[in-house]
Amino acid sequence: MASFFKAFMYIFRLFSSLFTIALLFTACTKKHIEKWDTIKVNPNLSKDSIFTKMDKQKEFIIFPKFDSTLKQSSRVAILIGEKHSRADSLNSSFSTCKAYFHKADTLNIHIGLDGPFGGSGIDISYHNNKFNTKGYQYSDVVPSGKLEKPLHWVIHQQLVLDKASYKIGDSLYGYIDFKVKERNEIGDTVVYSAQGKFRAKVLKYDPNY
Repeated sequence: MASFFKAFMYIFRLFSSLFTIALLFTACTKKHIEKWDTIKVNPNLSKDSIFTKMDKQKEFIIFPKFDSTLKQSSRVAILIGEKHSRADSLNSSFSTCKAYFHKADTLNIHIGLDGPFGGSGIDISYHNNKFNTKGYQYSDVVPSGKLEKPLHWVIHQQLVLDKASYKIGDSLYGYIDFKVKERNEIGDTVVYSAQGKFRAKVLKYDPNY
């Protein structure tokens, strides 16, 4: 009887170990799925008073070659991390917006600041009334060691546009409110949040390339 009990416990532990290994393997190999949500359309968004105020402000320019007569394109406050100081909040709205077709059927809305030594902001991908948001930051410091593909988890995201579809040359007006968590290429977890209104002229290509 004692030998039977020992044999039973051995088999039980063996199957428990195999089951645990199978669960871990499944979790590690499960494909990360991006979250795409439906936009809201507000055809009167361009009449919001914030855009009248933006007409009185010049675009935030980093590169001198850019047109200095451009009007402010973004009032989106972008914050990185969970805790922020008052200075973080005051500086969070220094961003610009551009919109261009990343692919023939996917519109990319890029909001942030990008310079020769680094940058940060958000990227919105829009396709067939659905959208996905990601935060980003980079610097001219090249990380060492093995790099992983960044993964993003949406905590919440809301996008309002002035219409459902755009073509090259159209004016685009929008509002974004989102919070996402990223595991970046070196394995660090970063939280991005953003809220505010923006506008852009839809271009065929990314103007920086």
